[in-house]
Amino acid sequence: MARKTKAGNGQAGRSSATRERLLDAAERLFAQRGLDAVSVRDITRAAGASLGAITYHFGAMRKLVVAVFDRRMAPLTRQRLEALSAVEKAAGTGPLPLEAVLEAMFRPAVMEAMTGERAGVVFGKLMARSMMDPNPNLEKYIHSQVEPVIRRFDAALLRAVPELTPEDVFWRMHLLVGGLHQSLLMMDRKPPAGLPRLRLDAETYVRRFVAFATAMFRARLPKA
Repeated sequence: MARKTKAGNGQAGRSSATRERLLDAAERLFAQRGLDAVSVRDITRAAGASLGAITYHFGAMRKLVVAVFDRRMAPLTRQRLEALSAVEKAAGTGPLPLEAVLEAMFRPAVMEAMTGERAGVVFGKLMARSMMDPNPNLEKYIHSQVEPVIRRFDAALLRAVPELTPEDVFWRMHLLVGGLHQSLLMMDRKPPAGLPRLRLDAETYVRRFVAFATAMFRARLPKA
């Protein structure tokens, strides 16, 4: 019986490793070529798996696509909401500290991109591609992850900076998220001639970005 248990555990471990290789390969290829330009054969060849592996582990290619995003986005959603809940609990009925709310939003993404076990920059490139070339099934999943984050953080930011309007919060977050993604994508590129290559650790990056984001939220919009 013990031998069967060990054999079963070994088989489960190999199955799990194959699934991860498929996800890694799919993420990398999707980021390089786009979702519609990658075939089942491309992914299984890159992962060193059989042609039937995607069907076995995911059921269908569209489910693999969602799994690639879920592996990244679901933990980020959870971490952001948990961090915001901690900020709200610490504040009680008082005002929310703006810096803490913004850090709860942006720290998880920075840590994933700069310290994650799987190269976060690759997923950043994939997200950029998915925005330019939307996929109906994927859009539904992304909305399910983004909507609760937007709802909670918009309310928290309005509580932290009550003089702002919902439209103000939308535009400032829209610009900040775009700036963050662009900045993280550029971190591994060679800078133009004459400019130093930045070698920031994740904590320094978070501190600088939160300072920048806080200043943006406290800035007054010039009158037309």
